[in-house]
Amino acid sequence: MTVRNTIYLLAGAALLSTGHAATAADPFGGLKSAVKKVKKKKKKVDDAVEIIDRAASPSSVRSINRGSTSASPRVATKTPTRTDYKMGTPSANLTSQTKCTGLALSQVTIGNLGEYTFQQGFSKEKRTGFINRKSGKVSKSCIITPGLQSREILYFEVDRAKYKALDKGNDFEWQCVRSDNPGAGVTDYWNWNSDQYLGDSHMKLHCGNDQGISNCATGTNSSRASAYSADMKKRGKYGISFMARTTEKYRGPTEKLYCQYYNKRTGQSLVGFEYISASGR
Repeated sequence: MTVRNTIYLLAGAALLSTGHAATAADPFGGLKSAVKKVKKKKKKVDDAVEIIDRAASPSSVRSINRGSTSASPRVATKTPTRTDYKMGTPSANLTSQTKCTGLALSQVTIGNLGEYTFQQGFSKEKRTGFINRKSGKVSKSCIITPGLQSREILYFEVDRAKYKALDKGNDFEWQCVRSDNPGAGVTDYWNWNSDQYLGDSHMKLHCGNDQGISNCATGTNSSRASAYSADMKKRGKYGISFMARTTEKYRGPTEKLYCQYYNKRTGQSLVGFEYISASGR
């Protein structure tokens, strides 16, 4: 017997028992009271049935099976559907608290990790890479503008030797505060401290791509990754990438966060920027 049928049987029993008790006590005087009780019980039954129907609907099943939408390192994700929020330069009361390392940031780019298409003759194929790229700017030597939308990715390059000299071992960590209340202290939005979200093959898109990126390579993911690594080594550069993260456990309102990649040993930050957290959507 299904849960729904069980509920209907219990509802019927409730109707009969209520009506019988009212008749035995007073065939007429208790009728109104009995009707009210029956209506209340019927409403509870209807509500329970509606909940069961919703839980069993295909859309609910899809929602349950969908799971977390947070991307993990080196794993391809689809570009999320979202509303863009106006992002400019973080306020001075935020940036003034960031002391930059002074290490030059170049090739500052903002985009997404997602699918792109490339063509070889008549054949069209899809790969995953760093797409929707747009240039970012650096102010005060390490503040990135504009800010990032939820789950956008920031990429930039630094001098490899100088950057490696800054880190004696797990010196860097993320620190994020709410832009409208930095005095409340750090939030727990950022819980992954790697400096490389993107894989090497994500940076070297296949030539003939629909993104219009000419600094490309051909072949497999592995061969394109090798081409990127060789180019970075030749130029003495190290590529750094961060995704504007959200916390799936958080279901509060959309808000701006200001974050810095902070070196605990030196008290300086490699980069700082503002971004929109929209995990509640």
